[in-house]
Amino acid sequence: MQENLSRSFLPPAMPFGDFIPVLFQALDREGVRFCVLRNYEGFPARNVGSDVDFLICPSHLSHAISAVRSIPGIQIVGYAERYYVAHVFVEGVSSAPGVRALGLDFIWSLNWKGLPFLPTNMILRSAIPRQSGDLNFLVPSPIHEAIISLLSSLLVGGWLKEKYFPKVRQTFAGNMAEVIAALRKEFSPKVAERLTNAIIQGERQKILARVRSLRISLILRNLLHRPFQSVLAMARYYIYEITVRCTPKTLESVCILDPAGHGNSTVVEGLVPLLQYSAKLVQRRHFGPPLNVRSELLAKCPCAGSRAESGCFPQVTMTRIAKWLLEERLSQFRKRQNLTLQIIESCCYKVFVDSGRRLDKIPGWFARLSGKLYPSPDLWILLDTDGGGLQSKDRELPSCEISWQLESYRSFVKTRAKYIILDAGRLADRVTEDAYAAIIDTLAQRTKRQLKIRFNDLHLQPVTAFDNY
Repeated sequence: MQENLSRSFLPPAMPFGDFIPVLFQALDREGVRFCVLRNYEGFPARNVGSDVDFLICPSHLSHAISAVRSIPGIQIVGYAERYYVAHVFVEGVSSAPGVRALGLDFIWSLNWKGLPFLPTNMILRSAIPRQSGDLNFLVPSPIHEAIISLLSSLLVGGWLKEKYFPKVRQTFAGNMAEVIAALRKEFSPKVAERLTNAIIQGERQKILARVRSLRISLILRNLLHRPFQSVLAMARYYIYEITVRCTPKTLESVCILDPAGHGNSTVVEGLVPLLQYSAKLVQRRHFGPPLNVRSELLAKCPCAGSRAESGCFPQVTMTRIAKWLLEERLSQFRKRQNLTLQIIESCCYKVFVDSGRRLDKIPGWFARLSGKLYPSPDLWILLDTDGGGLQSKDRELPSCEISWQLESYRSFVKTRAKYIILDAGRLADRVTEDAYAAIIDTLAQRTKRQLKIRFNDLHLQPVTAFDNY
């Protein structure tokens, strides 16, 4: 099914200071018990971090998503779920100049490899109220917040986050007995005391040296007190991680075609900052296999020109295209982030479009097969022009060849599942805005289908504040 997206205009982004009170009210209406984990010092006017972290009960996740969806003018454009957290990306919120999206993390387990280092119910029950202007919300107790800020990087990643370390050290020094008592719930007394002393003394090398003993202690105590539950939790954790890292489901891709090569880079350079925080990672990629066979062979061998005429170039180029296609397929399963948005820019898609007309006599069947084997992007954007005056970067091409090439691109993109054709003869800012609206619409529609499957269209029942604790 082909879909030609119409040009849509998005409303102005809501300032962060207006969004966060509305979000808190929506969560309260849904009966979601939550606390903001950190980086709330600038609330409600500004967000200190790159996203907002909420700790919730796992049974309240669907209600939290429903609360976000209920806010007018806000679209969920990305959703990725892992064993302990749901990453939600919303469009229509401006947390900084030029930014139109915001990440929300709904966390229900603070763990390492599936083994919790602080129980969620204990943190929520001990949460304390905080007032920032007219905004009232819950945050973890100082002791719990210090432990979370420390172990979220130290235990999980094996490194210290210097941003939080001074406050962690101050809290540990002022509440040493309480900190050790909290740590002893999941770690051995000796490990808890040694870590606390190293933190208070500020000896970073000793702190990092405790990582291995922390992990071993956490595993042993869990296996001793909860053997079956611990093994099951670790197994579920690794299943989730393998699913995230070894499937391309968390990859969104947009390909921008510019056959004349006159506006691609300008549009992409404008798009990447606008799309910040609409996904966990926004990547800019250049499209194309290594097809500069002629120049390479001419440089290496003076007689390469005669070889080209004898027909040895097609085999070399086809081999390179096949290798490139294999690498593109494999790249979708390597180092998958929680949610990655790729902006693929290309002024040369002749491998699939020209069907071998200009690419060293590549057979048409091979070009068509390559087009089918290439991982198709979720959205195609063609930068076209209405009327004359078109100039290609390839000045050797006659005007009739340029016109034929443009028509080939138009015909090709109309065979794709979802596409939009934009008039590249207009101002670059206007083209960028139309491309941004098309990308956001595509992301929102795909996420809506994903949420419908995950939460059964969010037909929910009321919850109580401490449900399933």
